[in-house]
Amino acid sequence: MAVNVLVPLLIPLGEQLTNVTRLVGKDPVEFEQTEYLVEVPENTSRELLLLLSARVQTPGESVEYTIREGDDEEHFLLDSKSGRLSLLHPLDYEHKQQYDLVVEAQTGERKRGETRVVVKVVDENDHAPVFLRSLHETQITEEDDRHLPKIILKQVKAVDGDAGRHGHLTYSVSGDGIFKNGTRSCFSVHPTSGTVHLLRPLDRDPPHGRPQWRLRVWATDGELDAATDVRVNLKDINDNAPFFPFLTTHASVSEDAPPGSSVVRVVAVDHDDPQEADNAKVTYSLEKNAIDESTGKAIFAIDSNLGLITTAFCCLDREKTHRYIIQVVATDGGGLKGTGTVVIDVEDVNDVPPRFSQPEWTLKVSENLTPDDVLATLTVQDTDISNYFTFRVVPESGRGWELFRVEGRPGGGPEGDLRAVQPLDYEDPDHRRGFSFKVQVTDMGTSGRDDDADDHTTETWDDHTAETWVRVFLEDVNDNDPVFSENHAHLSLPEDTPPGTHLTTFTALDPDAGGEKAVTYSIASDSDPGRQFSVDGSGAVRVVGGMDREAAAAHTVLVWAVDQGHPPRTTTATLSVNVTDVNDNPPFLVGPQEVQVVENGEAQEVARVKLGDPDDWSRGHGPPFSVVLDPRAPRHVAANIRVTLDKRGDEGRGVGVVWARAGLDREERRTILVPLVVGDAGRPSLSATVTLSLQVADVNDNPMSPASKTVTVHTLQSQGEPVPLGRVYVRDPDDWDARQKTYSWRLHHPGFFLASSSGDLTMTPLTPDGRYELGFTVSDVTHGISDVDANVTVDVISVSLNDVIDATTITLLTDSYRLVNQDQDGGSILTRLVWAVRSWAEVGADVGVRAVSVQPLGQHTTPTPTPTTRVWLSSSGIANFGHVLLHRKRQLSKAIGVTIREVGVSNCDEAAHDEATHDAAIPNEAGRCVGGCWVSLNGGFNIVDANTSAVVGPRVTLRGGCGCGDATPAVGHFCTPHTCLNGGRCVPTSTGTRCVCPHGTWGLRCKILIRHFEGGGPTQNTESFENGMPQVGGWAWVSPIPPCTEVHVSLEILTKDKSATLLYSGADQVQQGNPGSGTVSIRDLLLLELRQGRPSLVLDLGDGLVTLTLSASYSLADNAWHRIDILWKDKQVELIVDLCSGGSIETPLTTAHDHSTPPTCRASSTLPGTARILNTGGPLQVGGQVHLNTSHLQGCIRNLRVNGQLVDLGVGVLSRRSFPGCPASNCRSSGLHCGLHGRCQGSPGSLRCGCQAGWSGPGCGTPTTPTTFLLNSYIKLALSFTPLGYTTSISLRFRTWRRSGQLVMLSSQHGRESWSLQLVEGHLCVLLQMVHTQPSLSSLCLSRASLSDGRWHYLAAVRYGTVSLLTVDDGDNELYNASMVLEGQQQQQQLLQVDKQEGVHIGGTPEFLDVSVFRIHGDFFDGCIDDLRISGRRVPLPPAVNSTAWGQASVFKGVERGCVGPSACANISCRAPLSCVDTWRSYHCGCGEGRVLEGGTTCRELDYCMWQPCLNGGTCLNTRPGYACVCSAGFSGQHCHLPDATDTTLKLPLGILVTLVVFCTFLFLLICAFLLHQHHHRRSALRKNTGDANDDAKGSTTSVTCKKQVASPCSHTPNLLELQLMNPPGDKGQPPWTKNPNIADVDVLRVESSSLPCGSLMEKVHHHHNHQQRGVSDISPSPPLHHHLQQHRGVLDTSSSPPQHHHHHQKKGVSGLSALHQEPEINYEKEPRNDRDVRGLVSGNGSDKHLDTHHGIES
Repeated sequence: MAVNVLVPLLIPLGEQLTNVTRLVGKDPVEFEQTEYLVEVPENTSRELLLLLSARVQTPGESVEYTIREGDDEEHFLLDSKSGRLSLLHPLDYEHKQQYDLVVEAQTGERKRGETRVVVKVVDENDHAPVFLRSLHETQITEEDDRHLPKIILKQVKAVDGDAGRHGHLTYSVSGDGIFKNGTRSCFSVHPTSGTVHLLRPLDRDPPHGRPQWRLRVWATDGELDAATDVRVNLKDINDNAPFFPFLTTHASVSEDAPPGSSVVRVVAVDHDDPQEADNAKVTYSLEKNAIDESTGKAIFAIDSNLGLITTAFCCLDREKTHRYIIQVVATDGGGLKGTGTVVIDVEDVNDVPPRFSQPEWTLKVSENLTPDDVLATLTVQDTDISNYFTFRVVPESGRGWELFRVEGRPGGGPEGDLRAVQPLDYEDPDHRRGFSFKVQVTDMGTSGRDDDADDHTTETWDDHTAETWVRVFLEDVNDNDPVFSENHAHLSLPEDTPPGTHLTTFTALDPDAGGEKAVTYSIASDSDPGRQFSVDGSGAVRVVGGMDREAAAAHTVLVWAVDQGHPPRTTTATLSVNVTDVNDNPPFLVGPQEVQVVENGEAQEVARVKLGDPDDWSRGHGPPFSVVLDPRAPRHVAANIRVTLDKRGDEGRGVGVVWARAGLDREERRTILVPLVVGDAGRPSLSATVTLSLQVADVNDNPMSPASKTVTVHTLQSQGEPVPLGRVYVRDPDDWDARQKTYSWRLHHPGFFLASSSGDLTMTPLTPDGRYELGFTVSDVTHGISDVDANVTVDVISVSLNDVIDATTITLLTDSYRLVNQDQDGGSILTRLVWAVRSWAEVGADVGVRAVSVQPLGQHTTPTPTPTTRVWLSSSGIANFGHVLLHRKRQLSKAIGVTIREVGVSNCDEAAHDEATHDAAIPNEAGRCVGGCWVSLNGGFNIVDANTSAVVGPRVTLRGGCGCGDATPAVGHFCTPHTCLNGGRCVPTSTGTRCVCPHGTWGLRCKILIRHFEGGGPTQNTESFENGMPQVGGWAWVSPIPPCTEVHVSLEILTKDKSATLLYSGADQVQQGNPGSGTVSIRDLLLLELRQGRPSLVLDLGDGLVTLTLSASYSLADNAWHRIDILWKDKQVELIVDLCSGGSIETPLTTAHDHSTPPTCRASSTLPGTARILNTGGPLQVGGQVHLNTSHLQGCIRNLRVNGQLVDLGVGVLSRRSFPGCPASNCRSSGLHCGLHGRCQGSPGSLRCGCQAGWSGPGCGTPTTPTTFLLNSYIKLALSFTPLGYTTSISLRFRTWRRSGQLVMLSSQHGRESWSLQLVEGHLCVLLQMVHTQPSLSSLCLSRASLSDGRWHYLAAVRYGTVSLLTVDDGDNELYNASMVLEGQQQQQQLLQVDKQEGVHIGGTPEFLDVSVFRIHGDFFDGCIDDLRISGRRVPLPPAVNSTAWGQASVFKGVERGCVGPSACANISCRAPLSCVDTWRSYHCGCGEGRVLEGGTTCRELDYCMWQPCLNGGTCLNTRPGYACVCSAGFSGQHCHLPDATDTTLKLPLGILVTLVVFCTFLFLLICAFLLHQHHHRRSALRKNTGDANDDAKGSTTSVTCKKQVASPCSHTPNLLELQLMNPPGDKGQPPWTKNPNIADVDVLRVESSSLPCGSLMEKVHHHHNHQQRGVSDISPSPPLHHHLQQHRGVLDTSSSPPQHHHHHQKKGVSGLSALHQEPEINYEKEPRNDRDVRGLVSGNGSDKHLDTHHGIES
């Protein structure tokens, strides 16, 4: 069977190829199928559409194909042989969609077959839409809002030649009034019909309208589109009034203009259509014309059509009215009007003559003015403004006219400067009489004065001329030096000239003032340093002190004559004095001073001594000398020594020969002092006794014997070098034979080392503490003695570095051998010193006083040859140990029998002696600065060996160079005994140490800043003694003033005493020393007193006294707080009272003081000499002087500050009759209770409570709301009050991470003067801009404190004139700074007049351009500000508060309410075991609150309770993390630091108390019986229903008892006497309160088993209350612990409150759990504000911390 196949062919252009394949049937010619279907896209040409094939029965027979029907248009071609059907022409779908063809196949034998081929034409988008019109136009009336939306064009239609889906069109519109930004459009088009609709009324007129609105309508078939334009024309209505483009038009007209003169043309604009009737036709009129008062006529007219304004009156007078303001009205054809203002300035014509401001000028001028100086400015008055003034002195008008000239100002101004032509001299008699002349002025310049001017011009010039008389009188100036009649004298005087001898007289006269003024005389101090001469008021010079030719053979004395001018002038005369010799000096020993003689020798010459004499030998006042042995010499000297004179020796001057009569024995006497009487050859002869020291040299002539020695060693374990212990000691009278001995161990002891040749013993520094018994043998080959026993006892005591560095020094006037050497009783001066210190310091047995080191000083620290020794004493349990020793210095000296030269460090003289050893100092040496000396360890040891005893200790060195360094230890990462003061507890945290501070303390270190003094005064009552010391008044000792060249001391006082000592630092009976002791009294002195209520300062820095006394207009003894400042810098010293504010510093800043006549508030003086450092060597005595009978202060002192550091006045200072606090200024003692967040302010009689920063409202119980500043943000405030010009204050709280930005700026009008607070590179600065000061801009910064740390900081800035005080947080050390620049400033130049409407900006300061913000200066973005107060008044901070009674926010931009930050730990991963810790808009990787990294791999929980953070008997409980304090009765607060606010002690008569006790006892027994009955009743009921109860408990979700907790070992049921801690409500919503099944009608706190194990916090609470706490109310009547926690910080549950019947227990003083918290923010957090704050405290989140450094209030 044959098979025909339609072969598939590829059709060009990707068209479909149809293949037909079928088996042929039995017909002769047969196609595959009777019908074929082919789809052809229109507009395409195909070569092949279909390949037809037919089968014939006869193989090989040919077939012929033909199209029989359907191709009438001849679009197709069929190949007759191959059957290929193809296109001849492209097909068009729009013409015909389908062709039906009949194809026939025929063989040669006339056999036929046919089939049907259907060709379908596929449509293509080959026709674009077409609008029939390119423009459509319509007209509507403007502002027509009827029937909206409405059709304005019905047929905007396009056609598309395509049929089918490509012929369907969609319409859209664009153009005017079509908006894509969400604004409603003015037009729309129907998407299918093309109809255009109006959606909003249209405006035809400018500026926002248009007469024609142009649209474009688009038609699209989905692929092709077309557009047509639509024009909507608007018909005008008269809806616009005329207006003037400029509301104000300025013009001018000459004052002599005639009527009808043009002034200005005004043109009004009407936006209506000028073609539409008279809608835009404008006419002009004058509504408010200017009227002439004399005639009543209008002054101006206007052309109604042109708008030209002309004058209607003549003539104008500028001097009467220089400006007119008229109103012009423009009216259109519809009656609409617009108005405009025309300002017409009248131009001046010079028609008024000038005149001088006064008819006669009388001047007093100084004679020293130069011709360039202005003597006076002559002013002229002339109402004209077109003047050109010229001046001249009228020739021949009076006496001295030729000596003066008058110069006009540039531009011909109305002032003329009077100057002298030549210098004036008061000493000239003609000039002394004065001058009188005329001055002339004209306002016409110099044109009228020309000689060739015509008569008319001259006449006009005369009409414009004025004259005045000028009288000038000279004032004498001190411009001449006094003149001596003789200025030199020469005298020769014997040196024994008696005092009072008149030498010569110098007479001087002062040429000034006619020689009538007196002249004073003085002697230049530099020419007479010994104060040996004086001069009196007549110029007579006398001798007042003895002259010494040997000290000075000649004197050149400069005598000054000083006149009484201001400033005074001086001239000098010279007195030359030659001093002749008098025989007043005996001979002295030239040498030798000391000789040596070997013992056991024969009689021999031991020395030849030479003599000298300082007298004049040429006068016979010297040799030959005589020398004899003093007849009073001791017997042993006379028996062993003889003296002869060799008259020829020393070139005939005479030499004394000293002989030994026989051999000497060293063991009998080591040193022989030989007294020699020497004399000179004078008449009479002078003699003296000199001493020759004869040392007997040792010979080994005595055997040794056994002995024992005790060595006391103080070691530092960190020191690495061997510790020297001295030499092994055996008793031997010989002491120079050590090298002849050998030493060996009897039994070697590890850790100790012996040098066999020298006997030196050393020890390893790691030797443990204890007593070591060492045995040695000693041999002496000279005597043949061997194995002599020597025993050494070594006591090893280890000390810490702080023990040595913090030790106090005592300098003794004795040598170190005598100090350490043991007496017969086994004691020594050193041991007696230690026991005396313990006795006088009144310490217990548990407090150790140790001499950690003994340092021989030799003789280099004193000018006398007395040996000195320094002892370093340490005591860990005595506060202000050095002050205690200084106070008891006299008693200690008496107890030990040795003079104590000084206590403490007064100089660093030994630094030079230790220079060689300084290089050996231990690496990274620790030390402290004391009195300008750096105290540190040298790395070696000091050893004092006294044969039978020795003392060894670390070598402590003193070096200069620390200057005025701070001796106060900084708060670091480790707790030390000095970290927290006044009973504060140190707690280490992850960021450093913190102090838990008691009530009434301040700052990071718990300082007490206020102290009361009981007063007292001079007394002669010798019976008022305490321990041998007179007790005359109250006082306190604090740290000394540092040795700085620049010192600022400030304090505040409150007293009624008019005479009292406030501060004293200087010499007293303790420090002066005793005469003849070799000590030098200290000249340096600081004494601040009240005298008659006024402060007085006496200061001596070593070169002379300076006394400053203020005669203020008010007394400081007024029982109000006053501030006193003392400053010295460079050469100036100043004393300032109340910062020149004119009154008490506690006076509110809203009270103005009169600064028009300022009181004498400051005094200053120049420091004499070159000394600039106060070296007193003693403490700063406050409130009185201890050892001097002076008036002591009765009152209070607070805020004592030295160089920015607040001085602690607390319990640790050494004091008498004074105590911390001030009852007079205590609000509580006055009946005022300021609450947890209030603080007491004011002075007695005006005490008040003020809120701490961050709190407001009644009782200061409402937290303030902060404001966040975003990018380009600012606030402008308008104040309702005017801040004082002299005194202003700003306080606020802020937090930020940014390092720059402006916080607040106060400025004057136009911003010329300002006072602002800014952050500059992370440091807070206050900038003061004053126009009249030099420099005009001053700044004050806290340069050592970086405040851009993301924490809340409180700042307070106060300005007093040009003085600024800046404090942050607690205001101590680097958080305080002050600029004291009062000198040279005038009062009126210190006033800053704040513009209360425009001059207060918070955040940045905007710079405006037109009406938009151009730039923000000092942008404080990404920061927060809270609780802003200006001059003590709280001002608003929007958006939370937009106005207060003191101001309102006029403008604010870019600010938000609150100060929250997004989570900074999102998507942050930290290396294990660390986790991300959110720190408000920042983060760090750490262990989290309450944990610390240990070993770099583990986070360990901190045990805070080991640091005892709970005060006043409170008990610490670990909560892990964190801790809680259980407070005893009478105390509360986070750390039990707050005492109860009121006294709850019941005070009743005894009878009533007995009755109440009996009644309460009866009531208690009755209640117990009732409860016992109920208890047994319920227990019996429970036993009967145990099974049911168990089943109910299993299904219950309201309570869980311990019986149900299988994993917990506890087995008891809560009862009335128990409280347990509750977690927040459970996940299933169980109520936190439930009924106890054993007690009727009693609510107890439910405990969830999953949250509270048996060893939980509350079991510790039970244990504490049952076994430890005393004096605390029974816990049973207390409210549940849950409620107690809500009354304190760290509340755990705020979702519910206890039943009301528990509220009466809240104020019973019952102990409770005060706080649960993590790592403590000690004394720096506010009370929780809301649930968020509460959860933050519990979780350790410190994102909203409030800084409060006043620990007298719950922080």
